[in-house]
Amino acid sequence: MTIRTEWEISTKMLAPDIRRTSEVMALRASSDGTVYSLGATKDRWMIGSAAHCDVVLADPYVSSQHCVIERRDNGTLVVRDRRSRNGTQVDGNYVEAAELRVGSYVTIGRSVLVAMGTEAPEHTRAIEMLRGHDPAFRATIEQALRAANADCPILIVGETGTGKDVLARVIHEASRRARGPFVPVNCGAIPRELIGSELFGHERGAFTGAHNEREGYFVEASTGTLFLDELGELPIEMQPSLLRALEQRTVRRVGGTHERAIDTRIIAATNRLDGLGTDSSRLRLDLYHRIATVVLKLPPLRERMGDLVELAEYMLAELAPGQTKVITDDAWRALASYAWPGNVRELRHAVSRAVALGGNMLGAEDFFPDLRFGRAIPMALNSLADDMLPPYQAMMRGAMEQALITHGSIRAAATHMGMAKSTFADKAKAWGLLPRVRRPR
Repeated sequence: MTIRTEWEISTKMLAPDIRRTSEVMALRASSDGTVYSLGATKDRWMIGSAAHCDVVLADPYVSSQHCVIERRDNGTLVVRDRRSRNGTQVDGNYVEAAELRVGSYVTIGRSVLVAMGTEAPEHTRAIEMLRGHDPAFRATIEQALRAANADCPILIVGETGTGKDVLARVIHEASRRARGPFVPVNCGAIPRELIGSELFGHERGAFTGAHNEREGYFVEASTGTLFLDELGELPIEMQPSLLRALEQRTVRRVGGTHERAIDTRIIAATNRLDGLGTDSSRLRLDLYHRIATVVLKLPPLRERMGDLVELAEYMLAELAPGQTKVITDDAWRALASYAWPGNVRELRHAVSRAVALGGNMLGAEDFFPDLRFGRAIPMALNSLADDMLPPYQAMMRGAMEQALITHGSIRAAATHMGMAKSTFADKAKAWGLLPRVRRPR
């Protein structure tokens, strides 16, 4: 069975007979399943901890008027932060304002609300967000789907912006815990002095300001999945406590005297790749071996540039539904030549910028504002050689060049790209990727 066939079968198994909708109609709390309707009779909903809010969240980390959801003239919904204490996140990114789509998850304090349509696509959204046919990328997704039901800890590694949070949601949605909560936690965003309380909970009076007892994220994610994003940012002194919870499957509240059993699946992610799995890593070696039962690596965008067309067109269709937007050849060349240090997240920002600033024909300067002011943007190696190629061939050339640099031989690079060796060699020769051999005189 080919990789493509397995991918398509896995997607169909996750989403049988689910009607899709693009209109957000409600918000669902991931912790207890409470549904907050966003009906067509109103155009504005206030979310906060104050009693007069339309959506009241009993969460000490939620401001009294934390954020507001407003309906645009075209019917789409936008969430806007109201200068809250802890900020508002959409799909793991802090925002001042962002459009809500079916399947988006909004993090407010430590509460997570999932945007739902007329019929919520409970098992489709995350896996549909992972676009691309690069063999290494698809192999990672297949490994994730196979590991989903094993219930063992999983460590996802990859550079920032590669989609580690989305892959974690895919695993959760494909597992037997899919009906339980999915609780994402950014370990780098928790103040050092509150990490123990946030993860394990605390008793009333355990420390100054602890006016009420509270459950930690481990208990909040009970029967579901706890996603510990940026695990490498967790202070070294807190890592033994996390290791103990993983090994004994119990937690003790800060200030508490007894252990509490937990039934929580752990998925962790890190972009701290230097020395990972060695004593030089910021992640303790014993914790690494405990949590890295399965290690999934997401490749950076520069190593799968053959997916750029699919990714950009998917994002364009999603961000400009019903509009006729055409990416010009010069824009495609600029997209194909750019190094993308921020990976897929940066690409999405670039497409969003182009949709907002450009007209029907999107040029390179719409994606890269620096070009408007005559400033250069960092390009990939030998990008000038791509100028005479059609856009798709330019992207394929860049992907092949990177594969040769990374893997060192035609055979290994061709295997990585999922191409026959002879086909790879012919294209590489035609596009000037192979060193010329000097004939003896």
